Amino acid sequence: MNKKVMLVALFILVLFSMLAMAVAGRSRFPLVNRAVAAVVLPVESMLTGLGNASDGVRGYWKALTVMQSENAKLKQENIELRNANIQMASMYAENRQLRGLLEYKEQHKSQKVVAAKVIARSFGDLRDCIYIAAGKDRGLAPDMAVVNGGLVGVVDEVYDDYARVLLLTSPRCRVGARVLRADSRAVGVAGGVSGKDKLLLEHIYREASLREGDIIVTSGYSGSHPADILIGKVTATHMDSVGLLQEADIVPAADIADVEQVLVIVGFTPEAKIVLQGGQAK
Repeated sequence: MNKKVMLVALFILVLFSMLAMAVAGRSRFPLVNRAVAAVVLPVESMLTGLGNASDGVRGYWKALTVMQSENAKLKQENIELRNANIQMASMYAENRQLRGLLEYKEQHKSQKVVAAKVIARSFGDLRDCIYIAAGKDRGLAPDMAVVNGGLVGVVDEVYDDYARVLLLTSPRCRVGARVLRADSRAVGVAGGVSGKDKLLLEHIYREASLREGDIIVTSGYSGSHPADILIGKVTATHMDSVGLLQEADIVPAADIADVEQVLVIVGFTPEAKIVLQGGQAK
């Protein structure tokens, strides 16, 4: 029994020795080389394939990691660009309003104006007021005109360092107005309409010349604000409910809904008032 085991062990040892020599190229036994190649080459090919597959998997995960990193960078850059666009749009809108205020100031040098920023809006049922960062400290008083590309409204209440402005589109706001046309000086009262963004020009004589496209400005007769402040443009004319006086729908010239900066007219030369004494003008 021991003899058989020794023979088997010796055979295996000889076989492995021949395989080793064949692989190392030290053997010149063609049959053995072919046998070894038949056994070793498939195994080597399989191991090479596994190695290539492993390299492919590592390359895939590396590429995926790089793509995820680049995607995160692109998302961050996109967020930064979007924020920059928002800031630029905000700056452009603010600069456009400031440029309009500067143009008004240059065109009306006889008027004393105070620039103010809108700091709040009324969120009540009426939503017809804004609050501005100027008050008694800047010389504001009730009924002063507030403008930006046209009449925005009038000062309603004044506090130490801020004021409330009644918007022109408010049903509570009423301003003396007239037609700006060489062959018409029709005079009426302009104000807001409840639940609508348009204005209504009313109390105009039946015979007065009033038509679509007319430019409407302040009359200045009240003495609280100057004449010829732009109010808006007539879009339609009609008679009042009893058919005695004319009325007109007006689109406001000022962008009242989005106003952020305004000028308050705190000083101007009022229109000369006509005082009647004994039925005659003095």
